[in-house]
Amino acid sequence: MIKPILEPQKPTQQRKVYSVTELALNVRRQLENEIGQIWITGEISNLATPRSGHWYFTLKDSDAQLRCAMFKNRNRGVRFTPEDGQQVLMRAKLSLYEPRGDLQLIGEYMEPAGEGALQIAFDRLKQKLNNEGLFDPELKRPIPTLPSKIGIITSATGAAIRDVLTVLKRRMPQVPVIIYPSQVQGEKAAKTIIEQLKIANQRNECDVLLVTRGGGSLEDMWCFNDEQLAREIRNSKIPVVSAVGHEVDTSISDLVADLRAPTPSAAAEILVPNRVDIIHTFQALERRLTNEFQHKLQIQQAKLDKLVAKIVHPKQRLAQSEADLNRLIKQLKVAQKRYLEQKGFNLNNAKSRLQSYKPEKHLEQSQQRLDAWQKQLKQAIKQRLGQSQQAFALTAQKLNDISPLATLDRGYTITRDENGKALRSAKDAKKAGKLITRFIDGDVESKPE
Repeated sequence: MIKPILEPQKPTQQRKVYSVTELALNVRRQLENEIGQIWITGEISNLATPRSGHWYFTLKDSDAQLRCAMFKNRNRGVRFTPEDGQQVLMRAKLSLYEPRGDLQLIGEYMEPAGEGALQIAFDRLKQKLNNEGLFDPELKRPIPTLPSKIGIITSATGAAIRDVLTVLKRRMPQVPVIIYPSQVQGEKAAKTIIEQLKIANQRNECDVLLVTRGGGSLEDMWCFNDEQLAREIRNSKIPVVSAVGHEVDTSISDLVADLRAPTPSAAAEILVPNRVDIIHTFQALERRLTNEFQHKLQIQQAKLDKLVAKIVHPKQRLAQSEADLNRLIKQLKVAQKRYLEQKGFNLNNAKSRLQSYKPEKHLEQSQQRLDAWQKQLKQAIKQRLGQSQQAFALTAQKLNDISPLATLDRGYTITRDENGKALRSAKDAKKAGKLITRFIDGDVESKPE
């Protein structure tokens, strides 16, 4: 309530006289302090937008009008461009323009009329569904990385479907697309979207569904804030991606879907990977696999080479054993010679010492020692010869075990050509002019067929 500015003066009181400016200032202060901010709706007329960036216009209805101003620092936040004849909802402060004595509204926020009620309805439904847990992240199903088939629920003639198909064709043209045509604006839009969702789930021919449309006003996109549609999306057996309007727009469908995309084109980018990136990935994997295979092959080849190096041909082993035997015999003869020379030297030395002594006793003792040494020498020679013979016999037995002759003795034969080359296959035998087969007791000559 506005307090009275002038009160009746009692005859005994002095009169209070206001100037026009003082009165206007007093009225403005009381209007701003007592009434403060208000919400008002009306039709814009006489809109002026000078270079200063401020807006000046009249807000009217069928019976009254008020002058309005919305300064630059406030109208920057308005998300639409106002026009004459447009119905708006505005939050403003009631004030007085003192130079003309006109009441005026100083606008702080403005939106098209009707959006305020829709926003309230949106917030209430959002809170309701959130309390029921329909937006719970744990209910969100994963979107397939590379779907085998994509279903799109949208207008078959709208800009959104063209944008989506263009991106899909550019990124992954091999993925087939099924369009479930639906209205995306108007009273029947939500119902047709629900019907197409049910059809898509009944057919079960897609890995993922995209519910989408292009940008527009809140009223245009209101069908995507339908409660029944939200529940149908949540109950869908097929994962659902929602891309309604532009990035700044948010619908109930976006919140309840398994994934929200900011725009229809962005949804297409999310649904399929870029085939060029996949090709590069496969090429990198192919190079890595080839390198790993070559590395493994090199390791196995090295192991095979080591095993081959350990395989010794029987002829080579026989030659090696024969060489070892000859070396041992030579070492034995050298050792025997050295031993006899050493003992002979010792004997001669003893004889010399014996002769130098001359006394019979020493001669007798020396003779006894000589006899003992001779006996030891004979025993040592006999023992050494026995050991050498035993080693020789053992080596000969080993040599005989690996000898081809031993193999012949067991019933096997060795076949050579006329040049004495051992034949390993029937193919080699057919090429030879003459075959010589070695048995244990002799050779038999024959000709190949």
